[in-house]
This record gives sequence, C-alpha cells and structure tokens, in this order.
Amino acid sequence: MTDRQAPDSRTVQAGIASLEGYLLWQGEIDRARAEAEACVEVLDWPTTAQREELVDLLARRQLDLSRMVITRVAERSLQLRRDYQQRYDCLKRRVVACALALVAVLALVSCLLLAR
Repeated sequence: MTDRQAPDSRTVQAGIASLEGYLLWQGEIDRARAEAEACVEVLDWPTTAQREELVDLLARRQLDLSRMVITRVAERSLQLRRDYQQRYDCLKRRVVACALALVAVLALVSCLLLAR
C-alpha cells in the first residue's frame, strides 16, 4: 500500500480548471493559426518563407488580441462577482433584520396577550 493521500476537492477542481484552460487555449492557438493560414493563402505574392512569417505574425497578433479580450472578460467577471456579492450581502442583512424584527413583534404581542 502507498502512503499517498487523495487530493481534496479544491485541488481536484483547480486541476480540472487548469486543464480546461490549457485545452481551451490550445484550441485558440489552433484557430488563430488556421485563420492566419487562410488569410495568407489568398495572397499570391509571398514566397514560402514569407508566407510562414506572415502566418506566424498574424497568428501572434490574433493570440494577443484573444489574450486581451479574455483578460478583460475575466476582470469584468470578477468585478460583477464582487458587485453581486455586495448586493447579496446587503439583501441578506435586510432579510435577517426583518426576520428579527418580526420575531420581536411576535414576542411582544405574545407577552401582551399572556399578560391579559
């Protein structure tokens, strides 16, 4: 038997998220390369070396653009999460305050009815 411990669920989730991100980015690399090749294919003037250089340049530019968009989306997602968490916390405090006020009113009414 081994002394190896099973990873906890957070470690597993982080690993899966990392693998998913890697696979998505590899797909993005393939897509950027395919689009760059399609753009260069219609040009008849570049030599083979120039074609490869153009494909590399266009693919790199597309990947830079993709990275910028992904970063913006991730930042916006975090901002929205913070905003909604603040709203949720505020609503939760209001609900708890209303529930406590209702319990206090019910307790007061009960005391008044019992005091009769």
